[in-house]
Amino acid sequence: MKKDQKKKFVKDFKDIFNNVGILVVTHYSGLKTTQTDELRTKIKEVGGRFVIVKNSLMKIILKEHKSKEFKELFNGPVALAYSEDEVSAAKIAVNFSKENDKLLILGGIMGDKFLEQKDVLEIATLPSLDEIRAKLVSLIQTPARNIAYALKFSANKLARVFNEYSKLDIPEEKVEAEKKSEEKTETEAKTEKKPETEAKTEEKPETEAKTEEKTETETKTEEKAEIKDEKKDEEKKD
Repeated sequence: MKKDQKKKFVKDFKDIFNNVGILVVTHYSGLKTTQTDELRTKIKEVGGRFVIVKNSLMKIILKEHKSKEFKELFNGPVALAYSEDEVSAAKIAVNFSKENDKLLILGGIMGDKFLEQKDVLEIATLPSLDEIRAKLVSLIQTPARNIAYALKFSANKLARVFNEYSKLDIPEEKVEAEKKSEEKTETEAKTEKKPETEAKTEEKPETEAKTEEKTETETKTEEKAEIKDEKKDEEKKD
């Protein structure tokens, strides 16, 4: 590494220390290139990096760092895993070390706080920021989704009930309509018969009138007969 590259590396790493959520120090002795590339890819996927560093340069970078324990970690083949959040780099590095015993977790740093190996291992068991966000989103969305589903289910159920109910009502309405139609026909029929009855009622006085006329005629006939009889009696007396 040239002098200019070293200066740039020191400057860039000082910025990294001020912006990362966590930085994990590892020993990578014995790791194959393919394994190193695999670990680098996994950490990159979560927005972090896995870089092999020179201890001499790290001592320059950490010259003003307060943690003596952290400075002492930079001995041997050191590689750093870091991420913007406080969990991802530790989680991936620890999980990778379980499958590849050539990667050793030494410790780390979170802000100004030094992390021992056990601290890094404990942090690795925590959910990552993305996992926490996903759970929070799930918790927030679940009630709304249930309500929407319930409303949709109820609406569908009511629609089916109304649909079936309307099917059941069709025959009843038809029967009712037919019944009303029959009642209307009977009423009209009765209304038509009524004038005939009234006509008969009107005919009755005419009959009575004829009967009265007949009685008057008979009375006159009887009177005439009486008069004739009276005349006969008078003639006999004479």
